[in-house]
Amino acid sequence: MDILFVALKDSLVLTLKLFVIILPLTISYEYLKHRQKDIEKRQFSFIGISHNGLVPLITGIIIGLTYGAGIIIHSIRTSNISRKEAFLILLFLSVCHAIIEDTLIFVIIGANIFVLIGFRFALAIILTWLVWKVKKTGDGS
Repeated sequence: MDILFVALKDSLVLTLKLFVIILPLTISYEYLKHRQKDIEKRQFSFIGISHNGLVPLITGIIIGLTYGAGIIIHSIRTSNISRKEAFLILLFLSVCHAIIEDTLIFVIIGANIFVLIGFRFALAIILTWLVWKVKKTGDGS
C-alpha cells in the first residue's frame, strides 16, 4: 500500500510541475499570436527563412510539432511561403521543436538547460544553413 501511495504522490507532483510548464507556454503562444505583425517584421534570411516563415517557426519552437501542426500547416498554406522555405522551416523544427517545453521537462529530471538549448539551436541553425546553401547553389541562385 505504501508503494501505491508514493507512486500516486510522485505522479501528482510531476503532473503539477508539467502544468506549471505548459500553462505559461500556452499563454505565451496566445500572446505571440496577437503580436504576429511585429514578429513578421523580423526574418531569418541567413538560413533561408523569410518573415512569412517566422510564425510557423516560432510556433514550432515554442509548442512543438504535435500541438503546433495545425497552426504550422495553416501558416504555410496561407502565407507566401515556397516549398523550399517550408522544407527549411520543417528541417529546423525537426531538430529544434518545443525547445522550451521539452527542455524544461528534461531539466525536471536533471538535464543541463544550457547544454540542451545550446546544442539544439546550434545544430538546427547549422543544419538548416547548410541545406539552404546547398539548395541555393544547386538552383544556380
